[in-house]
Amino acid sequence: MDARLSEQLLIKLGPLQDGTMRSLLMRRVLNVMILALVMMVLPGLAMGQEDSSSSDVTYAPRVIDGASSDTSASENSSGADDAQSRIVVRSQKKKKEFNDKIVVLQRKPFMRRNRVELAPMFYGGINDSLLFQVGVAGQINYHILEWLYVGVYGGWQDWRMTDRDVNGLSETYNDVVDATDAVPTTSIVDGYLGGIVGFVPIYGKFSLFGTSIIHWDLSLGIGGGAVITRANDFVGAGLISVDHRWYVLKWLSINVGVKGWIYYEDIEAYKGVFTHWQAGVGVGFWLPPSWTYKSEW
Repeated sequence: MDARLSEQLLIKLGPLQDGTMRSLLMRRVLNVMILALVMMVLPGLAMGQEDSSSSDVTYAPRVIDGASSDTSASENSSGADDAQSRIVVRSQKKKKEFNDKIVVLQRKPFMRRNRVELAPMFYGGINDSLLFQVGVAGQINYHILEWLYVGVYGGWQDWRMTDRDVNGLSETYNDVVDATDAVPTTSIVDGYLGGIVGFVPIYGKFSLFGTSIIHWDLSLGIGGGAVITRANDFVGAGLISVDHRWYVLKWLSINVGVKGWIYYEDIEAYKGVFTHWQAGVGVGFWLPPSWTYKSEW
């Protein structure tokens, strides 16, 4: 385009052979060429600006990508926290299940199995207001198992041999005789002897003033034997026993018990079933005085 324009200008200005006109023509041609070059460069600059603007736009996703990466990082962090929390919950659940399956076996501080108990006691009658009898008794038990034992029980409560006034009769008895001039019909037991089979259904412990722990048990027994009455001497009888023990040492216990004798007797004009209940307190000596634990696992 520039070449054609220069040729046309040369044709039109051909007659002008003057050096001044020729220099003027050259300046015009040069200006036209500069203008053409400027026109050619401007579109390139515009495209460069568009490219730079587009490049700026393309950088925006990078920023977004960075934000998304931060978001993904936070999501990954929260996911890791969730996974960690799930692991903690799972471990706590397993720990609870494991603790539920744990069985703690505590050694008993007092053992009864294969031991002999020697239990002297003082007893007194509690069911007949016409009688006042205090006696001594003793029981020998062999404990086959921790909860099962067999024993022999006997006692004596007639002290007339030492004092004739100690006849086992209460002041109420004498008052009735004085008031009615009649002798009340009652059965007086002077002694007793029998065998017993017992078991220990309850075993426990309690704290004494927060300083020590005392173990105890409750035993029930049933048996039979004979009572010695003043009217008929030996009379067959059944025996019921309830005993409560506090274990103080490995070889010593404090015992509290209730014994009941049930028997049939013929007293003059009266025939029937009588009962003789007595309550007492004593101690228990245990042999052997110590033991060794045996594991069955």
